[in-house]
Amino acid sequence: MSGEGQGDIVDELLSSVLGGESGSEAEIAKEQALVRVRVERRRRHLVTVIEFDSSDVKALDIDGIAKELKRRLAAGGTVRENSIEVQGDQRQRVKKLLVEMGFREENILIDETITET
Repeated sequence: MSGEGQGDIVDELLSSVLGGESGSEAEIAKEQALVRVRVERRRRHLVTVIEFDSSDVKALDIDGIAKELKRRLAAGGTVRENSIEVQGDQRQRVKKLLVEMGFREENILIDETITET
């Protein structure tokens, strides 16, 4: 038995367990994902909610997307299930940034109304 072959298998298993899916899987998931962007008013404050609807949500790395959006928008936010919440009305900026991240513009739907919660 060769030590090299076992090392390759171990590396593949570690990357799959640690969420290191191949870049092509993540890109395909981004291109196929349907994204809905809406704004809610919560206690007099506006919150932008970005919902992801995809057959393979785990491949999207929502935590990484949220981190990048918060950094680029200079706004606080959080991840809840399959959605990201960002402080303020950021609809148009979020759409632009998601397109830059590899999401298809046709699959990003923006709700122009503000929902009261």
